[in-house]
Amino acid sequence: MSSMQTLRCLVLALALAAPAAALAQAQADDAKTPLPASSNSQTGDRPGVDRASVLRLIFRANPMLWPLLACSIVTLGYVLERFYALSRERVVPTEFVDRFLDRLSSGKLDRERALELCRAHESPAARIFALVVNAWGQSGSSLRTLVSHDAAAEIVELKRNLRVLSATATLGPLLGLLGTVVGIIQAFDALGGRVGPSRGEVLAQGISLALVATAFGLGVAVVSVVFYYFFLNKVDILVRELDDRTRKVIDLVSAESQRMAAAERRGSV
Repeated sequence: MSSMQTLRCLVLALALAAPAAALAQAQADDAKTPLPASSNSQTGDRPGVDRASVLRLIFRANPMLWPLLACSIVTLGYVLERFYALSRERVVPTEFVDRFLDRLSSGKLDRERALELCRAHESPAARIFALVVNAWGQSGSSLRTLVSHDAAAEIVELKRNLRVLSATATLGPLLGLLGTVVGIIQAFDALGGRVGPSRGEVLAQGISLALVATAFGLGVAVVSVVFYYFFLNKVDILVRELDDRTRKVIDLVSAESQRMAAAERRGSV
């Protein structure tokens, strides 16, 4: 199993395990946390949400926070995965590219040796260089056409999993809004037969807890959108660099370059 697959399995496991862990923690908090004093007591405290038990209350009161929590874990996992996958040394490794171009320009590599060197490295740059070397000796225009078609798969691979961040950016606010609606419904339902000032206190507490879902969903969306465009920009930068390096390889192995090199060798003799 590759490191990418291992990372995805870990993200999925965390997304599935987090709700159970949070529920267990909430149940433990229930056992430890004393009941809050009544708002009608003579202590004079202002009514409001008990800050020490907010997490326990919102997860018990609003079930839509569980998918939001899972959504946030998936977002974090794919952000870390894309940081790893789109690192420059994994896409356009400097040492390999510089050595390959240097040996190719100095005439130390023929077609077979260049292919062996490309196959020894697992990177998009090496795979695209191998496409060019396989067509060694063709015209420059033919090589550029070949690369423009066959290298498209590598660009798609670089953009892989960015759709997940786009999806979480859309789902986050929707789940948050749904959670708020569910929370408000529960808040009004909890009023029941209450009378007097306690009705307002219960309603205010229920609405405040319901709005947590919207804040949570918007937070997930903001993080997803920021990293989605950050990684799109990073892909564009890497593709431009790949294109620049590939053009240099094409110039060195094209038929025009080979004829020029042969003429220089004859002239030197």
